[in-house]
Amino acid sequence: MTRTLSAGDPAQVGGYRIVGRLGEGGQGVVYLGEAPGGRRVAVKMLGAGLDDPDARTRFQQEIGYARRVKAFCTAQVLASGELNGSPYVVSEFVDGPSLAEMIRERGALRGAELRRLAIGTLTALSAIHQAGVVHRDFKPGNVLLSRDGPRVIDFGISRALEESELAGEHLVGTPPYMAPEQFGGRAAGPAADMFAWASTMVAAATGTPPFGAGDVPALINRILYAEPDLGGLDEELRDLVARCLVKAPEARPTAARALLGLLGLLGHHVPEQRLLAEGQQSAAPPPGRVPGRRWWLVAGAVTAAVAVTAAVLLTRPAPPPVGTGAPTLIAAPLPAPREGRMELTSTAKVKIPDTKITLYENPADPIWVSSYHDQRDGSGYPSYVRDPSNGTFGYFGGFEEPIVSPGGGYVASLSATRFRTPDFESVRIRDRVTGQDRQIRTVDKPATLFRPNWSADGRRWLATVIEDQEQDRVVGFAVVDAVAGTVKITKVPGGNDVRFGWGADGKSVLYEMPGGAVRVLDLEGRALRTFMGVGELYEGGAARTTLGSIFSTKCPDISANVCFWDAESGAKKGVARLPKGGAYHGWLDDAHFLATTPIGKNTDVVLADATGRTVRKLAAGRKTEIARVVLWFTRK
Repeated sequence: MTRTLSAGDPAQVGGYRIVGRLGEGGQGVVYLGEAPGGRRVAVKMLGAGLDDPDARTRFQQEIGYARRVKAFCTAQVLASGELNGSPYVVSEFVDGPSLAEMIRERGALRGAELRRLAIGTLTALSAIHQAGVVHRDFKPGNVLLSRDGPRVIDFGISRALEESELAGEHLVGTPPYMAPEQFGGRAAGPAADMFAWASTMVAAATGTPPFGAGDVPALINRILYAEPDLGGLDEELRDLVARCLVKAPEARPTAARALLGLLGLLGHHVPEQRLLAEGQQSAAPPPGRVPGRRWWLVAGAVTAAVAVTAAVLLTRPAPPPVGTGAPTLIAAPLPAPREGRMELTSTAKVKIPDTKITLYENPADPIWVSSYHDQRDGSGYPSYVRDPSNGTFGYFGGFEEPIVSPGGGYVASLSATRFRTPDFESVRIRDRVTGQDRQIRTVDKPATLFRPNWSADGRRWLATVIEDQEQDRVVGFAVVDAVAGTVKITKVPGGNDVRFGWGADGKSVLYEMPGGAVRVLDLEGRALRTFMGVGELYEGGAARTTLGSIFSTKCPDISANVCFWDAESGAKKGVARLPKGGAYHGWLDDAHFLATTPIGKNTDVVLADATGRTVRKLAAGRKTEIARVVLWFTRK
């Protein structure tokens, strides 16, 4: 809470207007400031401890190092200087309570909330240590809980103060969170931060640091010689915290190693080059109400998952984009999607990690579950992508929606964090030939992208463009060329609840109009054909099947049935009758479509023929899990 200024407070510091007090402690006073453009900042005026010129020089050097820290779960240092002989530091303002306030007012943290705190603070310490900075006063009061996740503040300041103090006469730090070496006159390095991190996690989980508080001499004695009290700390954190609380600093894990280990415990397999980004994403709290009703965090998971299956049907490559003038960004040719039909029997069972869902597979299948994302409450919304070399699922990111292209050449993903960007959105494209990620800018705000699906050749990616997220007002579609790195936005007069899908030829799109009509457009948005009264269009676009090139709708006469219509003439080509409670999810190969069928408390994901008859089980699990763990089927 911001308090009013007193008579002795400055009106301006380093070009920042001071508008209120945020707090006061042993190191000085923290003010709320405003930049000339209105951006809010935190301004910390330091008190005693930097009285001589050498100390101030060291301070400026340390703050210079702190400004190099990457902005992952930290409050960035923006500026520093002196005002009337008193040093100050300007940092990013984080709007949220401290962890200390949260513990005091609400009590201990548990479950997913505690995991996100652990991941976020380890991410911050990894970034701080990578920059050659040691925090030296990590504690609950220096962790702020913002809407985007935990943020660590005040790194770099304690070291400057420490080097200016008289050794052995003053303690720099907060005793309940200090490491044994800090009491013995030894230099406090990154390992001391890990001891403080573990002490902070115990305090967050139990309300009390592991060696207690109170009388300082007795507290120091316990830190030096006693075993920590970990209370009821969650099992998945308990071992890691215990290893960080050992007396010998060289025996403690580094922040990066601890973060990798913690993400690994949760089933997230992260390459080290993406560690900070993955840590920050995994630490973000679940979004509240996500704008728009059709994003992947809402229900209808399997429907959304198999909306891409139209893209697995075509095996002829589409023609290259015309007139882009952009260079090709990969040297190797795209892997060709495997041809053929699904086998009618399964020979292997594969468990989806961290779930009770079982996949029933056959090595000869040309199509498999290539990615999935977990939308269950408390899961952290992790996503996983399958390794084509060994069939295992590896962690891709939190709050991501990764969809593998047919043939496996690319992974495209929209992130929930796009809703927080003020200016524009981007799609993350991972080139699986080179292993490189690119962020391709797509639409300017207030527009956003929904309902993505790949073209059958695995080259282009189609999404619906929504401008008014509250009303789902669709304004057109976007086509991203993953090879060239280009984006084309086509405006289409539409309305609410419109979804675009690929045409069977890969050179057109189709969408549902009011009144149960379906329209086919070319990629410039010109109308090619309109079919009246065919019913509500299923997602996934058109497909080449044994019935011809067709699109699928809820039959206008009996909505429980699925009608198949010729994509050129609009003639009805067939009807599928599903079992009671069954649901249609798009064509999987040219003779079969994907469906779900309730079996008591469970749900089966099945392969069905053109009449709706089940010919094989592809996956099974509890109804609640199948509804919230999204499985994407694509051609290998």
